[in-house]
Amino acid sequence: MTKKFLFKKALILGGSSGLGKEIAKQIKTSCKDTIALSSKDIDTSNLESVRKFINIQKSTDILVLNSGGPPAKSFFQTTEDDWLRYFNQLFLSYCMILKNLKINNNGYIFLISSSIIKEPSESLIMSSSLRLGFSSVLKSLSKTFSLRGISLINIAPGPFKTRRVKDLVKNLALFEKTLPTKKIGDPAEIGKFVKFILSNKIKYLTGSTIYFDGNTLNSFH
Repeated sequence: MTKKFLFKKALILGGSSGLGKEIAKQIKTSCKDTIALSSKDIDTSNLESVRKFINIQKSTDILVLNSGGPPAKSFFQTTEDDWLRYFNQLFLSYCMILKNLKINNNGYIFLISSSIIKEPSESLIMSSSLRLGFSSVLKSLSKTFSLRGISLINIAPGPFKTRRVKDLVKNLALFEKTLPTKKIGDPAEIGKFVKFILSNKIKYLTGSTIYFDGNTLNSFH
């Protein structure tokens, strides 16, 4: 018996590792063609690479915007080159993709941002400001995309067991003890959440930010 998929195509940026890899793994049962993209397919810090990507990939049902973040640097340590590189990686490239890549009617756009958009960190000032900036773009576009039945969901993870967190945290075991849950997040939870949205065709949850932070945030969500 031929399996009937809910969607034809999904594009997952940063799909070769971490949260992106887990999302790609989990949603394969919903999508006929799940494309987990690596930096070899598209380097969002390189605008020429982004242009080549949008010339090849014309449309998709599901788009996951996901990218690694900048290093931990304070405002006064950050150089002009740092700002330009990560502005391209976390903001301008995403805008270019949304403007030029067609999201098919009744599709989904997921942004993997960070919980620091809620509580910015001076030591991660590039990530805080640029992710918050693009989150604002996504929210602003949500009503326009809703006219075609396209749902936009911003997933803002806290600390998860990814290469990114391992680069930022010197002693992971000690760090876990400081967390409210006493453990770091499992990337599979993000993947399963996206799978649940798609497999159940949840459409009314759009223009929203979902904080997967393990109760690390002190503010109301």
